[in-house]
Amino acid sequence: MRGWGPGSMMDRNFLARAFEMAATPVWYPLLERTADARLPVPVRAPLFRALARLGGIDLSEVDGPLERFASLGEFFARPLRHDARPVDPDAAAWVSPADGVLQAVGSFAAGRDPVVPVKGAALPIGRALGPHAEAVSGGGHYFVVYLAPNDYHRVHSPVSGRVRSWQSVPGTRLPVNRLGFRLRPDVLSSNERVILELEATRGGTVFVVLVAAFGVARTRLTFVTGEELRARAGGAPVALDPPIPVVRGEEIGSFNLGSTVLVIWPAPGHPVLWMRRAGAVRVGEGVVRGAPAGAG
Repeated sequence: MRGWGPGSMMDRNFLARAFEMAATPVWYPLLERTADARLPVPVRAPLFRALARLGGIDLSEVDGPLERFASLGEFFARPLRHDARPVDPDAAAWVSPADGVLQAVGSFAAGRDPVVPVKGAALPIGRALGPHAEAVSGGGHYFVVYLAPNDYHRVHSPVSGRVRSWQSVPGTRLPVNRLGFRLRPDVLSSNERVILELEATRGGTVFVVLVAAFGVARTRLTFVTGEELRARAGGAPVALDPPIPVVRGEEIGSFNLGSTVLVIWPAPGHPVLWMRRAGAVRVGEGVVRGAPAGAG
């Protein structure tokens, strides 16, 4: 039948609807129970070693014995040894908040809702930031890090400063990989996400956005309980009084399964002299460099 070939508009629409049906809330409890199901102790180490072989996970970096992880969710959010991710010593470097692939890095011009390219799709900056959109209407910079399911799943601060507020934004849980971008170009601004507002040590505002992925989202923050995060979903930004101090490379949250982190900041006071090329990146590695403002 004409119009139903691979890549056709009808084919893409059908796949998009199928993914949206699979990612509806009715499936969330089942997926989350699977991630949280306690595994028998004798099964844990063999299972996690098998997953590591399949996914290319370096188990020598893991902090502690594999038996300590009681579920698949705990294994995916595994902590690493304290020396496994050194932080770029350059005080002017903004570092990667996650292990994964640096999908996009660049600048955007002033506008009501500037749009930037990510993997051939479009990321509406203002929509991704919700109530903070006005803060970047004068232009700014951004970078995007994608975490695959086999990557280290904890999120770290790209700059030193203070976390001033957080907000849990409901949304879909569509895949954030290449297929997800093809089926839903605005997936990064329509998926469930948590927005952190940071005040950089030497001035300026930085937004770190933790975007949920397909199925199990369950974003966690180090300074907010999971119950409060869920209870506040859909509400206004929650101001932290006093703000939470953080340093570059310090853990601030985690995912249960692969996802994406956006780092966005206004242009005034934050000139960028160097940007890392897209590709593989690890926590603590420099992504952009400029004036010392915001790093520290």
